[in-house]
Amino acid sequence: MMTRKIILAEAILVLGIFVYLYVSMVPAGYAPLSGQSILEPDFVFEIGNGESIVLSSSPDFSNPIILVEGSEVDLPVGIYYWKVKNWLRESDVKIFTLESNVGIDVIKGVNTDRIQNSGTVPVDVKEKNSGITTGIGVGDSVEVNKGGDFEAQQNG
Repeated sequence: MMTRKIILAEAILVLGIFVYLYVSMVPAGYAPLSGQSILEPDFVFEIGNGESIVLSSSPDFSNPIILVEGSEVDLPVGIYYWKVKNWLRESDVKIFTLESNVGIDVIKGVNTDRIQNSGTVPVDVKEKNSGITTGIGVGDSVEVNKGGDFEAQQNG
């Protein structure tokens, strides 16, 4: 009779440990917050108890992108759904919007300068003195007259 009580106590203890692990191992996504709008394309996901992030532009995750620690991805402007996974479970689904961001960098040169599109959308760059407008894709750059005065706006 004593052996049965010990076995029952051990079984309850083991079951309790499994229940505790199941509950405490819930993966969580901390950032970006659900519903957040993001302007900078180089944001960072913040997670807890997770091994990977599942990211998609569709709510049913029909086109998933799997991110693990150290992963980098260039995302176009749009709405994204994401969740955190570990070996046991998945977190709740969160949603964020990557907003368009117009940005240019002027890179000074010896005889000419370069304008680089550092934003998240194609831009039209106008040189105020000459009136010339040039389109620049995301991450691309063009050579321009040294010391010019420029303005940029979203292409389209």
